[in-house]
Amino acid sequence: MKIQYLLYMAAALSFTSCNDAFLDRSPQSLNDETFWKSVSDLKTFANAFYNTLPGGVTNLGDEDSDNQIPFVPNSFLWGQYTVPTEGSDDGRWTKASWQNIRQLNYFMTHYKRVNASEEEMNPYVAEIRFFRALEYFEKIQTFGDVPWLESELTIDSEELYGNKMPRNEVAKKIVQDLEFAVEWLPEKGKEENNRLNKDIARHVMARVCLNEGTYYKYHKELGYDADVVGLLQKAADATDALIASSHYEIYKTGHPETDYYNLFVMEDKSSLKEAILYIDYATALREHNACHWLRNAKSGWSKDFADCFLYTDGKPASATSKAHVRNKTMAEEAQDRDPRFKQLILTGDAPYTMTVDGGMTFITKDEDFVRADCPSGYWVRKYFTPDPSQDIEAKGTIDGIAYRYAETLLVNAEAKAELGTITQEDLDKTINQLRKRVGMPDLKLAIGFVDSDWPNWGYDLSPLLQEIRRERRVELAGEGFRFADLKRWKAGKLLENSQTYMGKYVKGEDGQFHQTVIYENYASPEKARKWDDKMYLYPIPTGELQRNPNLLPQNPGW
Repeated sequence: MKIQYLLYMAAALSFTSCNDAFLDRSPQSLNDETFWKSVSDLKTFANAFYNTLPGGVTNLGDEDSDNQIPFVPNSFLWGQYTVPTEGSDDGRWTKASWQNIRQLNYFMTHYKRVNASEEEMNPYVAEIRFFRALEYFEKIQTFGDVPWLESELTIDSEELYGNKMPRNEVAKKIVQDLEFAVEWLPEKGKEENNRLNKDIARHVMARVCLNEGTYYKYHKELGYDADVVGLLQKAADATDALIASSHYEIYKTGHPETDYYNLFVMEDKSSLKEAILYIDYATALREHNACHWLRNAKSGWSKDFADCFLYTDGKPASATSKAHVRNKTMAEEAQDRDPRFKQLILTGDAPYTMTVDGGMTFITKDEDFVRADCPSGYWVRKYFTPDPSQDIEAKGTIDGIAYRYAETLLVNAEAKAELGTITQEDLDKTINQLRKRVGMPDLKLAIGFVDSDWPNWGYDLSPLLQEIRRERRVELAGEGFRFADLKRWKAGKLLENSQTYMGKYVKGEDGQFHQTVIYENYASPEKARKWDDKMYLYPIPTGELQRNPNLLPQNPGW
């Protein structure tokens, strides 16, 4: 499926106004007397929301987690975030952040003015409800309980001052929207060019259900235990359907040392069967900066992330039969590791720059990996290419992947493992497809080893789930999943590990290896990073609470 640039459609439906009050006005520039006349009007309205889909070229999406380290400390994770007085203070609870929901609900209130059958209208209603589900999923991940709004609002609407709905009830509404989308969107291959289909809705529903099912399981203080099994089963069922469809497969060409890397840097992804939804980029139409900016991003992987890779025998450092040196040169660290190590982390084997005539430069001195543009020393290689045609500021045209089949497989394996129903056949259809791409040994139900370095989650976890979580961490690294994963697993304490904000070891003038310190001000034990459970949610701005006491109480701890 090819989603091209649709911002011109959004421009045709300008819903902005100059009043900054929260959800206070109906769309101003759409003429209700002339617009709602045909099914094509519904299609045109829906077009405006296609630019809210993921861009699909995210590579530094884990800077708010234990995977990546931004040059400037993340204020939220370092306990320096203060409760905003107004939504505009940080942009998370602003008119703009709720505007899409207002516009989507405006459609839901008006679309029946069109004189057409359900069969004609509902595919576009399904698109609108899909986009509303995306908006609300982001809301509950950020704030937990939020008001559920599903109708047109005016300045006199009582709903503007309504109560928050419990998170699990909002999640049920999200699932209902996505189930409607699955019912009414066309089958893959039957959709109009550039539009949604059932499979995309199934994938997003599986993502939502896994997130919420595991969040409720591990955040027992919420008291939502009764919802866990049903949500996890929906995640398993939706991904089972995608797997059984045979529409998708993991990209591999028999080159385990390069296939994972090449998946992301191939320019044309229109025929990529690993993409449930690909995003088309093209010169002068839609371009990005994902390839170029990694060279000066002032960011990199953490030492903790580099250490999490298995060895080529399928075992971690504490159990491997391979020689391993984790705290010395890059070449020694990368030796005999899961091939994704070198495909995610720049080593001396891969070019750092390339000229038009094919000349290449490499980082040849180990100490040169650590520099201002990558203070951790572990350069992000996902979506990075030195190809001079892509290595131009904001002129990248490598296509993106908004929703990737690899995530589908990971959701399936984790949901079934959490349910206790997973079989070896399930692992072979899911995790082991990812491992085959890179030539790693299969994952077995009986793990066969104990890793003394398994994370301490704060609760008992089976060896199988430990390894499924490791696989997810590596496969989806940098794509923006990790902090949400830590939150749903109630694993914020892992961010207290100093290795999550420290870099690689480099040989000093004394001949000894010393670890790179990124944040000098936080290098001493008394200034180490501390996790506070209130950070599982963001606070609601105090100004909103004052205007609407029904939003009280404030989120816990804030």
